[in-house]
Amino acid sequence: MKNITTYLRLVIGSWLCIISATSALAQAQKGYHLFNPVPRENMREFSIDRPDVTESPISVDAGHFQFEGDLAKWTRDTRNASSNRTISFMNGLYKMGITHSWDIHIGIELYNVYQNAEGETQDKGYGATTLRLKHNFWGNDGETSTALGIIPYVTFTSGNPLDSDIVYGAGFPFSYGLTDNLDLGAQAQFDFIPRETGGHELSFFQTVVLGGGLIGNLDFYIEGLAIFPHGESQLLMNGGLIYNFTPNVKVDLATNQGLTTEAPTRVYLGLSFRI
Repeated sequence: MKNITTYLRLVIGSWLCIISATSALAQAQKGYHLFNPVPRENMREFSIDRPDVTESPISVDAGHFQFEGDLAKWTRDTRNASSNRTISFMNGLYKMGITHSWDIHIGIELYNVYQNAEGETQDKGYGATTLRLKHNFWGNDGETSTALGIIPYVTFTSGNPLDSDIVYGAGFPFSYGLTDNLDLGAQAQFDFIPRETGGHELSFFQTVVLGGGLIGNLDFYIEGLAIFPHGESQLLMNGGLIYNFTPNVKVDLATNQGLTTEAPTRVYLGLSFRI
């Protein structure tokens, strides 16, 4: 496992070096950046990373802000023969387009209530903080039927950036336009999770999602998720609805249904917008 972990770190590091060089070329070609925003009339179709686990390979337009988050989320965790619950409010991603193919994200778990199986509150307050980058390799402007991106991240689970209990890794979202109204997506992600005994262990997950227009301004998705941590694997079936209020505002209602004992169940209501 140590050799695998070292190899994956080298692979992720190599990819980051490559995309750092290619981003400079993309910026020069497109001409827009943080301080020279894309004109609103030239912005891409609004693409978001939620509510499915599979994220979008499309980056935020340069110079524009985007919010994606849970207005409210309920989670039931059945690991260790328990049935603990978490109720979360306003946990979201704050995103900014940097160049044509790069954006930066700050994830904030603003307020969480942790309850035991009897419904008694065990803890509450601020959760984790996540820093992420996204780079689009191709397909950002719909020039091809496929798109691929990378999302490296680091999460400070205690809210203290000096704490050693951090989670880090990278996801690789991919999308394929089946028709004008139906898309297929997938994401592979490698996560390095802290061990209780020190150090980190590798966890991997894979998703496949099908989504598109349902009726009018209402979209849908169905998704399969398999997680392979150090221990029992987890299988989930996910699905949800997304209503497009305007070209720049979306509201979603979604669920993750655990199919195995170790897998959590979630229900959440979300909001996404850009300016």
